[in-house]
Amino acid sequence: MRAYVLAAEGARPAFTDVRAPRPAAGEVLVRVTASSVNPHDGLVASGGAARYLEYHYPVVLGSDLAGTVEAVGAGVDDLAPGQRVFGLVRERVAARGTFAELVAVPRGWVTPTPDGVDDATAGALGLAALTALRCVEAVDPGAGEMVLVNGATGGIGGYVLQLVHLRGATSIATARPGPEEDHVRGLGAAGVVDWTKGGLAAAVWALAPVGVAAVVDLVTRDRDTLTELARRVLTPGGRVACTGHAADAERLPGVRATNVVAEVDQPALRTIAELAGSGQLVAPITRTFALADVGQAFIALGQGATGKLSVR
Repeated sequence: MRAYVLAAEGARPAFTDVRAPRPAAGEVLVRVTASSVNPHDGLVASGGAARYLEYHYPVVLGSDLAGTVEAVGAGVDDLAPGQRVFGLVRERVAARGTFAELVAVPRGWVTPTPDGVDDATAGALGLAALTALRCVEAVDPGAGEMVLVNGATGGIGGYVLQLVHLRGATSIATARPGPEEDHVRGLGAAGVVDWTKGGLAAAVWALAPVGVAAVVDLVTRDRDTLTELARRVLTPGGRVACTGHAADAERLPGVRATNVVAEVDQPALRTIAELAGSGQLVAPITRTFALADVGQAFIALGQGATGKLSVR
């Protein structure tokens, strides 16, 4: 089958023919019809994920998937060939991926695609929606509380804004004026601050004079930077969730600080499916690329593209 592959350390990703996978016991073979690109995929493609993933070459790139069950392995009795599913590849080695015609994954990594949700939407949920769900669970915003979403313009941020809104909380998003601001407001942001002007904390205070109850940070990698921001904008007893492993609970006494890791399980995937199926969670797709042009999608992602970049 054709797949977008990293053949060896230091190689450039390229399309090539690889052996089609077969489902092992407990696995599902999916014919992939849609996917999307994530920053994690870019790290894997560049070799930058080697500090936390073991590479088993050739590495098929891609995390998200939507498609149709082609076959099931022994022990899988609740899915059948022809059934639509979506989900993601999430493991501690880089080997199998979804930028391919077929992928075999453990049953727990996929769930049925709801009726009324097309494959493009389902293929853009996966890693970003799961990470957003984990972030919002970590800060647990209540009705009427205010949440700062730092890094709101990307795929994860778009889902965080919607999930915060569904809880009855209010979000302040970081975004540039213009299309980025329009994008985050369209996804539920009540306030927007321009992070390019500096003075982020002061800008937040202008919109939230008593501070915010929680911070979801999707961009910061430096502990000093996030600690200072949290100290300046959080109300007493505030919460922080960070995807960049910069949350330092020891330096934030009285703050619940969580470094979010998007572990996949069926309850989380079913929650995402239910929200998408009911129309409460919308995939913030801004551009669509053919699978043959996935390299261009990586370039767009690296240039700071807004929203989710779909791959069909």
